[in-house]
Amino acid sequence: MADINIDTVLKLPKNQRIAILAGIVVVIALLYWTLFYRGHVDNLKANEGQLTKKQHELDEQRIVLADLPRFKRETEEMKKKRQDALKQLPDKKDIDKLLQDISFSAVESGLEVMLFKPQPEIGKNFYAEIPVDVKLSGRYHDLAIFFDKIASLSRIVNISDIVIGSKKVSKGKGAEINVLQTSCKATTYRFIEGEKGGKVEKGKKKKK
Repeated sequence: MADINIDTVLKLPKNQRIAILAGIVVVIALLYWTLFYRGHVDNLKANEGQLTKKQHELDEQRIVLADLPRFKRETEEMKKKRQDALKQLPDKKDIDKLLQDISFSAVESGLEVMLFKPQPEIGKNFYAEIPVDVKLSGRYHDLAIFFDKIASLSRIVNISDIVIGSKKVSKGKGAEINVLQTSCKATTYRFIEGEKGGKVEKGKKKKK
């Protein structure tokens, strides 16, 4: 086969020269696409994806920063509410006095205390329940005063399982009056979070 040079190409018919030139252009374009342009396009798409991701992250951070004062304010409010709630939970040294206050409130209301028996503590999370079985005898009005006094205590005391009956009591000379016989459970609570020696086990007394 004869060598092909520029002179040979120039002597070819015009149609063939155009076809050869077009082929050369196509080959150059393919080489450029394969070796250079396609790699740049892939890198550009990857960078655009990263840029979009970073933009979303930046938008989210801007939203958080915009709400930061509100978050701080709500956090402080929650801390204050927690502190206020903890003030209503006596620690161990205050429990005896609180139980005395409950018993004294019954006597002060005109009721006869027939039973006042604290039960074992029941550990929850950061507090323990202290249920007390209570039996009282007295008039309805006196019972209402007692419940009102309990509701007015600075500490939390929950009255539950109320059972009320009545019986006639002789007042002498044949006179009788109806007296209410009331049994209930008075539950108070104490703070145990961070207490030395661990938390109270659920349904059991704290081990010494």
